[in-house]
Amino acid sequence: MKFFLVATTLFLVLSLDLAGQSYLVLQKGDNQKTRIRYKVGETMTYKLRDIPYYMTDVIREIQQGHLLLGENIVAPRQIEIIDIRQKDERNSTLRNLTLLPAGAALLLLTAETVNSLYGEGSIQYSNASVAIAGGLVGTALIMSQVRYKKFRIKGRRNLLVLTQEEWEK
Repeated sequence: MKFFLVATTLFLVLSLDLAGQSYLVLQKGDNQKTRIRYKVGETMTYKLRDIPYYMTDVIREIQQGHLLLGENIVAPRQIEIIDIRQKDERNSTLRNLTLLPAGAALLLLTAETVNSLYGEGSIQYSNASVAIAGGLVGTALIMSQVRYKKFRIKGRRNLLVLTQEEWEK
């Protein structure tokens, strides 16, 4: 019976703590569809306004006036840039779309190789297929550079601290 009371009390204390959880939200303007959310326990790479290099730290606590990180305490207004390469969901879509032209170029050259071996007995490529394959590879390289890398906090780009209730609205 004593164990049951202790377990119930511990559960209630932990659930109250989770209900009051806050999130660090990156948002551009009023567009809520592209919000990027950081919560306690996640790793964040950021650059402060006064320091010329990036720091990576684990978020320990998020409050309205400050962020308690693993080795630092930072006010949200001090953060200038946040690296979002790993966090932004749109990057995985762009990464997958980058593979399409590269795969098409490989498929085109493979088909050209098989056709030339079957028809002529040696490997020969037409100028048109080499140009198309080169264009597809170039497109893949350009698309690989389009990913979202940094979230610069200025203008319409905001860094918000929202509670669980505000996030769900």
